[in-house]
Amino acid sequence: MKMKILKRIKLLFFLIIALALAIVSSSFSTKKNLEKKCDLVTEKLTTISELATVKYNYSNVISIKDSLKYKDFVIPFTEKSFVVKYNGYITAGIDLSQAKTYIENNELSILLPSSKILNHTVNEDEIYIFDEKSSAFNKLHINDMLNEIISEKAAMEDKLVKEGFLDKVNNDTIRFLQDFFKELDYDEIKITIDK
Repeated sequence: MKMKILKRIKLLFFLIIALALAIVSSSFSTKKNLEKKCDLVTEKLTTISELATVKYNYSNVISIKDSLKYKDFVIPFTEKSFVVKYNGYITAGIDLSQAKTYIENNELSILLPSSKILNHTVNEDEIYIFDEKSSAFNKLHINDMLNEIISEKAAMEDKLVKEGFLDKVNNDTIRFLQDFFKELDYDEIKITIDK
């Protein structure tokens, strides 16, 4: 009889310890506590008088490797690198608020400002990060990637301008406006670009 009571006490003791461990371990489990706050700082509607006539879609890949150096010596274990692929688009056209129109004897003359890049957007839904590496001594930050994307956006715009992109936009804008005003039965339509 004493043995049965002793076995029951041992069993009860182990059950109490197991229950206590379960309670203690559940209180130490990590929980993700995400607090998100978003405030609208400013809001303003403005009117624009832009005519976008060309949209240039592109896809780009940026590959960066960086290490800390002392003089010309690369310090070991300080390499950070990443590869980012993203898609974007550039819209170009003219600012119609600077256009001048003249109508005389049923002849329409329009003087337009030269085309410019109106908008350059990177699609946030189409940013893919590959092969991301960081070291304890040279951390990889989100600003590293954002700064590279911003730099590449400016380089993309410069490249397009040098390749004559805005000249094509000027021609497309003239053609679009001539087709548009042709329907209004003017005897002559003359559209020129003020360069």
